[in-house]
Amino acid sequence: MNLKITLAAAALALAAGAPQAAVNVFNSAFLATVPNAPDGSIELTGFGRNTSLATAEASASLQGVAATLFFDTWNIGTAGVAPNVYSFSNMLVDAFGGVSFLGVTFNSIDAEGLRSTILYDLNPSGTQAVGSGNFTVLANCPISSCVWIDVIGRLPAGAGSGYNGVTTALPIPEPGQWALLALGLAAVGVATRRARNGRHRPG
Repeated sequence: MNLKITLAAAALALAAGAPQAAVNVFNSAFLATVPNAPDGSIELTGFGRNTSLATAEASASLQGVAATLFFDTWNIGTAGVAPNVYSFSNMLVDAFGGVSFLGVTFNSIDAEGLRSTILYDLNPSGTQAVGSGNFTVLANCPISSCVWIDVIGRLPAGAGSGYNGVTTALPIPEPGQWALLALGLAAVGVATRRARNGRHRPG
């Protein structure tokens, strides 16, 4: 059984095996274009949970328990984001106020309808999750959300605890763009060699 399947099974076990487990689905405007970004980058911001700011459902799930198991799904809004494959590096999700992670994944559906899952690395105490990888933004998503983040962990009761994360993702050039870039670099190389040869040619 691979690690992704193990993580999914653990999430289901948490939700089904503990009566205090909270399964919350959040709709978040987490993904937004960076205005006038010349490199086409997008900023991933506004992601996270704080019990003092959480929805009524999330807050209610924290009442009367010392430590609540939770499974949050963040459906990422991609309206206005150019369809492409994007790459991000070392996205850090920080927990605070006694929260600890059991698993964090970044998920997307690609153009062929296949799911891609990036499994984040956790530190020994489970208070930080770090992930790097690629995800796809489709022109038209056939389901409610084609880009989402799952966060599984333990959340103590009371305000002032939660987690958050932010990073920037860059578009990955398509094969045709790579070919144009290679041709451009080759042309620059040829021009440079001709100029150099012209300077060294006997008069």
